[in-house]
Amino acid sequence: MPLYQHLADRLARQIATGTYQPGQRLPSLRHMARRMEVSLSTVVAAYGLLEQRNLVAARHKSGFYVVAPGGPKLPPPAKAPGSSPARLHLSASVAAIFDTVSDPAFTPFAVALPAADYLPAAALGRAANAVRRQQFARSLELSTAPGLFELRQQIAIRMLGAGCLQAPEDIVITSGCQEAVALSLRALTSPGDVVAVESPCYYGFLLALESLHLRVVTIATDAVTGLDLDALEQAARRWPLKACICSPSFSNPTGGSMDAAARARLLQLAEHYDFHIIEDDILGELGHEGPRPPALKAFDSNERVLYCASFTKSLAPGIRVGWVAAGTRCNRIRELSMAGTTGAGGFSQLLLLTYLRSGHFDKHLHRVRAAYRHNLDVALATIGRSFPTGTRATRARGGFLIWVELPPPLNAHTLYEYALREKISIMPGRVFGRSGFEHGFRLSCALPWTASVNTALERLGGLAKGLEKG
Repeated sequence: MPLYQHLADRLARQIATGTYQPGQRLPSLRHMARRMEVSLSTVVAAYGLLEQRNLVAARHKSGFYVVAPGGPKLPPPAKAPGSSPARLHLSASVAAIFDTVSDPAFTPFAVALPAADYLPAAALGRAANAVRRQQFARSLELSTAPGLFELRQQIAIRMLGAGCLQAPEDIVITSGCQEAVALSLRALTSPGDVVAVESPCYYGFLLALESLHLRVVTIATDAVTGLDLDALEQAARRWPLKACICSPSFSNPTGGSMDAAARARLLQLAEHYDFHIIEDDILGELGHEGPRPPALKAFDSNERVLYCASFTKSLAPGIRVGWVAAGTRCNRIRELSMAGTTGAGGFSQLLLLTYLRSGHFDKHLHRVRAAYRHNLDVALATIGRSFPTGTRATRARGGFLIWVELPPPLNAHTLYEYALREKISIMPGRVFGRSGFEHGFRLSCALPWTASVNTALERLGGLAKGLEKG
């Protein structure tokens, strides 16, 4: 890679993390050349590349200034349809897709996990060394549910930021959010029961529902505002719902969020129609601006909500520590956990406990929130320029996911297959529900937005335009 491109990528990362703010002037060409010990022509080329990527703008006789990323405004996707209760049969197709999207040689738009560049490796390394020095013997002990009490205390403190007042005794540590949701389903349902989900819905939850032999009713969902509560009420009147799985903050895959009034009404529906809510808040810490939205659990006064989250997407995937705040159902969750995986490992729990006590987590969140916000803005601008006319996409207010819908009759699964040949991975819409998502796909922006990544997205847009020609 040319030296000027290395410099441009470095400056782009600094813009993404807030080192340089919109409206701020970059160092002069000569000053940057001296600072980086490169030639003036290298800096000129690097600034020119940043200008091409809409990250900076030149002002006559004044220099280069950081701009807010922009581009053609894309309309949001149409509201997804709902369906009547039915069993799911998705596991084979999801497994086949995962066999292809996990190749490290690919540009991983399919992978909804933070890339290594966004992990606080140094701080976690210091925490790991502290555990080895001070608590190594303890870290080798078998850890069973409900998990380390001190870690549950730290999690209860974190939940205060979401408006939730939880005692450590109400929390059970799990091996990630997926296990927390699966345990909640097992605590609330029996085979054949009816569970409502968003449409589209994260495929991991659909696989859990399939494995538990539950019937699933999909609820029409707006990609911006979340669950259609009128549709949910109609479903609750028609079928005996046992539970509803929802992600009120920055839903996967759409990125949509429910406002406070919608959250309050959802709780009212759960109370009136006697069903429970399994709240997925795995992306709740990753809001781009303003205070963190209060969790649905914050409004729960009647033990209707089982709150599930983890540090997989906000901190580091490999730690695999999640939790469920289940109140009076904690004993049942604990029993089910002990009969299964027994939760997260002892070393991971001690590592996370040490890290949280260090006070570094909020600094890390500040950095990655800015990076993800920047990545989404640049990606949406690129989609607006490079994809077929009529393409729709979400602009989430948190997290790092974009839900893209191609104009009919263009098929997203065909695009997925063509992209694989170019070593580009996306997550096609068919894994997010039984039907109705042939034109949609999920795009993850949790990777450093380098020139090569943006070029890959432009190439994906070119492939989508090629579908129009047949």
